[in-house]
Amino acid sequence: MCKTVEQLKHDAEAGRALYRKGEIDRKEALAMVNPYIEAVNAKSAEIAKKYNMRPKKVNATSFLR
Repeated sequence: MCKTVEQLKHDAEAGRALYRKGEIDRKEALAMVNPYIEAVNAKSAEIAKKYNMRPKKVNATSFLR
């Protein structure tokens, strides 16, 4: 079952908030955030290829900040 990007973003933001509060550890936060990051990076690569540019990728560390 594939989630939409909006659902993935909501889950990722919830994971980031819980991580910042200290309710979950980094490993659990990364598990919640990675599906969204993979979707965003895939879309970024697709758009970059269309316009003959380099993709601007997001990584988990920067997202959790």
